[in-house]
Amino acid sequence: MRRSALTNPLGRGFYTAAEAARLIRVGSTRRINAWLRGYPGRQIGPLLTRDYHPLGKHEELSFLDLMEVRFVEHFREHGAKVRTLRIAAEQLRKDFKTEHPFALRDVLLVADRADVYVREVLRKSAEEAGDMRLRSLVTNNYVMYEAIKAALLPGVTFNPATHLASTWQPMPEEFPRVTVNPKVAYGQPALPSGIPTGTLFDAWKAENENVDTVAYWFGIGSADVLEAVRFEQALDRTAERLAA
Repeated sequence: MRRSALTNPLGRGFYTAAEAARLIRVGSTRRINAWLRGYPGRQIGPLLTRDYHPLGKHEELSFLDLMEVRFVEHFREHGAKVRTLRIAAEQLRKDFKTEHPFALRDVLLVADRADVYVREVLRKSAEEAGDMRLRSLVTNNYVMYEAIKAALLPGVTFNPATHLASTWQPMPEEFPRVTVNPKVAYGQPALPSGIPTGTLFDAWKAENENVDTVAYWFGIGSADVLEAVRFEQALDRTAERLAA
């Protein structure tokens, strides 16, 4: 069976539901909690199989959990029904023998002409759930390929042994040097130096927005500090827009 996460628990990444929503830039804390917890009052279980047990009322996600939430939220934005994704997830877990099928290269590359099987699973799941919109999206290979290529594949690298996502650049075109790596800074977005962008952003605010002072204290270039600040500001702008 494919390993669902890294051997060292400190190398799996740690994210609250709010942090996950902010990073993927299309989600909400409420929805992410629902994917992880399900709806006990309605006797509906979780959509995703997560790596960490909740701490009381607080959810904690691993890097692979984050990648799966990103996949689910992308298809939700395209109008896919949660029931469709639930049926697909159950089948893919069984066939690929992993707890994180929506973080697999095989599934993220679902529109690849060679990967007919995964397309068929999604199409059948859409039919069973009465989800005509996703069925159409999956059936039209060109549309499906373009949708995934534009929203899910850029910035993701995969472990060649497990085929699971290993690192992710949240905004590869605007900020190609900012990477989310579960082995670095507990999975927080970081520059090549390994310093989290959030740490530099907080320091920049504490130093009255003086980029050079922050660069001096951390022993990095001023351009790195500025990139971290702009990245964090971009996340904040999206979060504010979604909350409006």
